[in-house]
Formats: sequence, C-alpha cells, structure tokens
Amino acid sequence: MGEQWYSNKELFEQILEMKEGMQKLSEELTRTTETIKKYNGLREELGELKKSVAEIKRWEIEQRAKELERNSVGRAVRDWGGWIIALIMFILNLTKMLSGG
Repeated sequence: MGEQWYSNKELFEQILEMKEGMQKLSEELTRTTETIKKYNGLREELGELKKSVAEIKRWEIEQRAKELERNSVGRAVRDWGGWIIALIMFILNLTKMLSGG
C-alpha cells in the first residue's frame, strides 16, 4: 500500500483536537445566537417604546390644540360679549322707544 503519513495515535489525537474545536465553536455559536435573540428583543422593545412616545406626543399636541381652541372661544366671548350685550340692549331700547313705551 503506501507509506502512512500519520500513525493511528496521531490521527486519533487530531480527531480529538478537532472534536474539542467543534465543541468550542458550537458553544460560541450558541452564545452568539443568544446574544442576537437578546438584541432582537431589545430592538422590538425599542420599536414599541418609539410607538408609545409617538402616541404620547400626538396626544399632547391634541390636548394643546383643544386648550388653545377653548382659550380662543373664551377670549372671543370675553372680547365680543360686551359688544353683543350692548347691541341687544340698544335694539331693545330702540324697540321700546319706537313702540311708545
């Protein structure tokens, strides 16, 4: 047959080294997979937090708009209310005077 490159003992030792290397590689792959799962979970949480923050901001904007609307209606009543009452009183007095009362 031919000359043997390695003895059976050397081949066995190389196989054992390869086996240990494969086990270490498998452990590293497991840790990497776990790390990736954690990272993906964090990204999902971050996405949910971003949605929550966006909803809160939208709600705050809506509340401010409602407040401004209420303030503008209140301001309009305050600014124009006296004029409207004065006009109503003027019309009532004018109708009283014209009716002879």
